[in-house]
Amino acid sequence: MMLIRVQEMLKRITGFSTPAFGIQWTPPASDRDAIRKFLALLEDRRALFNPLPAEVEDHVVSSIHMIRAECTTAVGILSKKAPGVAHVRAIGAACRRFLDEPYPTFDDIMDRRRDPHFDRDEHYGGLRRGTHPAAFFTALGELRAFVGTQIALLSAIYQIEIHGDLVRILPPELEDA
Repeated sequence: MMLIRVQEMLKRITGFSTPAFGIQWTPPASDRDAIRKFLALLEDRRALFNPLPAEVEDHVVSSIHMIRAECTTAVGILSKKAPGVAHVRAIGAACRRFLDEPYPTFDDIMDRRRDPHFDRDEHYGGLRRGTHPAAFFTALGELRAFVGTQIALLSAIYQIEIHGDLVRILPPELEDA
């Protein structure tokens, strides 16, 4: 038993220093604590839950970049066999997809519309030129729904309660029939 503890401590040693002797080591962080911190950071990412009219594309993109960075950090902290790793990676992949892939175009719907107001080429506040709000908000809604599902799974696996506005993107509870 003592041998196992010594071996675990030796694995955590990250460096030595001399003249007077010293040692540096990394204390273990539990997977549950890492997930709890990750979820707490997501609670502050307004891109996941802000009302859509309040969203500005540049701010959302910046927030999504931050979420990706937090995913990378969390995966680095979690043990390789932690059940939450796949879900954190899935959130990172969804953020990457949102940032890299073009928003939906809805060309088939737009062509059928007869409303002349709908066809105007305007710059919508906060969106890239040529980006229709429906395309941006659809992509953002898809991201929110996917991330909400992953957060619900992490919450269930690690028995962590979700707080604040992040609750808005969790899947609804199904009532018994």
